[in-house]
Amino acid sequence: ERNFKAYQADEEDFAVTVQLPTGTLQIPAGIVSIDTDGAGGVDSYGDGPREPKFFSINRQFALGEDVTASLLADAPLLGLDPADITRVTPGLSVSGNAPVPQAGVLYGFVDDWLSAQVQLRSFADSVQVLYEFEVDVYHNPAIDRVLVDGRMPLDLTSPPDREALAFLPGYRSALVPTRPGDVFVIDVTLPTGELSWVADDLGAWATGPDGPPTSAEVHQFGSEAETRQRLEASAALLGIDPAEVTATLTPSASGTPNPWGSPGSSGERVQRSWDRPVAPGVSIDVRVDMTLGQAGPHAGSVRYQLTFG
Repeated sequence: ERNFKAYQADEEDFAVTVQLPTGTLQIPAGIVSIDTDGAGGVDSYGDGPREPKFFSINRQFALGEDVTASLLADAPLLGLDPADITRVTPGLSVSGNAPVPQAGVLYGFVDDWLSAQVQLRSFADSVQVLYEFEVDVYHNPAIDRVLVDGRMPLDLTSPPDREALAFLPGYRSALVPTRPGDVFVIDVTLPTGELSWVADDLGAWATGPDGPPTSAEVHQFGSEAETRQRLEASAALLGIDPAEVTATLTPSASGTPNPWGSPGSSGERVQRSWDRPVAPGVSIDVRVDMTLGQAGPHAGSVRYQLTFG
């Protein structure tokens, strides 16, 4: 079964009218496409057709057209930040000699189950603007049951069920996402105690459309100091020797190389993982990836890969 539909204009653009919670948006579009989430256009799992949840409206701006002015005019309806528009679009202006396509993303409103964003792609002779609207990404009944006021409980004293991991009925995967710069807190309960993960997202997978979860994954991105603190806080409760954490995050010195380090363009990059059983039917693989000495909010990451059964 196909879960994808597209309409392409022949000579003249479609005159697309989009009714939004913020008002009515008019877009001249060359392509309009409709897709479902989790199927990639084709239902590869054989679980049957899905409800449409992703809508993309493709507009082409030719040489000389003002992309910035057009998006600024639409900003109130789309919930776009004008400062983001003026920051991103000048670098994507049509120049006629762009050596490679360039891209940018503008994030718009989140209104209950509906969210909006704009993708921009700059080519040598045009700028392609994709007005994208998604259903159930940031709010849906499954997410709203478990994520309340930015916090999500997760009991790992035994394998969690579908509801605990925000699965919608009939789906083999679940995702609790955030917008760039946003996070939420997962309050984890283990047989050894409790800890909190500041998460950028949580993904989970199941045996079938209504089967039990088999795995989940939590990502944390942050500065070097944040990554150190998060790994150290989790280590003791997950059965990781704190001395191993210290050794992993110590830069190489003359005659004392870090066995988990490798040279990188921004400094020494360290990568290491620990796989620990934490409860009957629950194990966690902890993976750290960090550039030592790198400044900024994206120096490191900790990934928790949870396996059930």
